Amino acid sequence: MNSFICNFKKQYKKVVFELLGFVLLLFLFDRLLFALIQQRESSFYRQNTTYSLNDKFASIYKKSDYKILIFGTSRTYDGIHPWYIYNELGIRAFKEAFVGKGPMYNYYFYQEYKKQMGIPRVVIYGVDYFMYNITTSRSWMQRFNTGVTDTLYYNRGISMLLANKGKIDNFFNTVLNDLQKSLNRVEYSQIEQDLVLMENYMGVPNTGDVVTQEPPQYDKVFFFQYPGQEGVYFSRLMEELHRDKVTVLLISLPDYIGTYWTNIFHRKYLRAFRYYQRKYNNVHFLNYNHIKKFDLNNPEYFINGGYGRTNSHLSRAGAEILNRLLINDLRKYLPENDIQKR
Repeated sequence: MNSFICNFKKQYKKVVFELLGFVLLLFLFDRLLFALIQQRESSFYRQNTTYSLNDKFASIYKKSDYKILIFGTSRTYDGIHPWYIYNELGIRAFKEAFVGKGPMYNYYFYQEYKKQMGIPRVVIYGVDYFMYNITTSRSWMQRFNTGVTDTLYYNRGISMLLANKGKIDNFFNTVLNDLQKSLNRVEYSQIEQDLVLMENYMGVPNTGDVVTQEPPQYDKVFFFQYPGQEGVYFSRLMEELHRDKVTVLLISLPDYIGTYWTNIFHRKYLRAFRYYQRKYNNVHFLNYNHIKKFDLNNPEYFINGGYGRTNSHLSRAGAEILNRLLINDLRKYLPENDIQKR
């Protein structure tokens, strides 16, 4: 009996040690593979960083002409255009809105903009329903010497691979899209790099990618509350713009009606950004995402969106209508001596 117990204990200890060894190897493998992915991702984004800000600012001949700065995501990129502002008001607008640029990017960009261009008269900021849930693309953050570390982009956990599965999947998808759509990406990114192209960009025609038929059931999307992913940087920017005495227009761009009904917590969204209007006397919230202000039912005014889709972009025709509305409102907030007769 004693020998049986002794053998059992030996076998038990052996199994325990083997199990602990396996867990340790698994832990080390997890950390090693994650480190390799992290290194590859950092290298990928460094290589794909396009056009430094110094190049962008150096291309401007008369910096004092730029009195308006435009921030936002791809929705603002397709929705608000400096061409209309210049042709109607004679004022140049520096448009920095683009896909992958979230509140963190805009905060750091404003620091550089002030150094290079001075304090703008007006900042137009397109705010999205999903704004507090977006994360700035790491490629854009390569433009700044901010000391931003990977801790801002990665979660900690026993398994780094599992804790960051979503981010790793997004990275792999980015690499695949980069390989599959390289020609389109070059053409697309050239507009972001070239100030003249950006100033003359007026959007794209309707593509027919709008879900116009309301299905019996579709996913509804809740509103991501502050601070979300990068909301702290948005607050910091609003505070700095208040100190700099910059007039700020927070713009709620139109959504196709299907997207409007998909994003169901409108009151929370409106309250979240009207908060800044109440807090700062230089901030004004302009809501164009309303059927009384804009024809949300016309699919020709949109590139995409619809029932079950939280993201909706204006087409060239829709953007023209929005810009006419915006210019009329801009006249109220710009000093008379800044507006030139056209």
